[in-house]
Amino acid sequence: MITVALSATIGAPHERVWNALVDPAQRGAWDERVLGEVPVPRARSHSRARERGGADTATPLRETRWRFRLGTVPLVMHDRIMAADRGDRLVSRISIGSMHFDQTLTLHVDDDETGPRTRLGMKLVGSNSIAVIGEVVPRLDVQKMLIEYVDTTLRQIQKYCEASA
Repeated sequence: MITVALSATIGAPHERVWNALVDPAQRGAWDERVLGEVPVPRARSHSRARERGGADTATPLRETRWRFRLGTVPLVMHDRIMAADRGDRLVSRISIGSMHFDQTLTLHVDDDETGPRTRLGMKLVGSNSIAVIGEVVPRLDVQKMLIEYVDTTLRQIQKYCEASA
């Protein structure tokens, strides 16, 4: 397994950052890789989109699918929120094409005399390799892809939340 963990300090209130992360309507506004939402088939859609404490490993709190650009390749990203703990922790299972990983986002209030700030941590745990049409992407390339995903996500959410703060 590969684990990547990075964090960023965002010059915006905790609630602003949390809402940007959990509101699907805001995802397309801050994530430049999102090309549009893909409807989740009704049989698999869940109406339990409200936050609640504790993880339910069997049924996601919310599922969304996005047309998503990874590098220059358009794929489908399937995001299943598994736990949303009181605005402080968000756990998801993400699939982008044949790449699958668990994502944990943690938020901490980091206010000081300059104003409201939020420390956003992002941790991904993914497989060592990815199968792609008869080939296997090696560990180092997968690690680079995961690092780029985390770095880009943190930079984009920071830019979005600070612009509207």
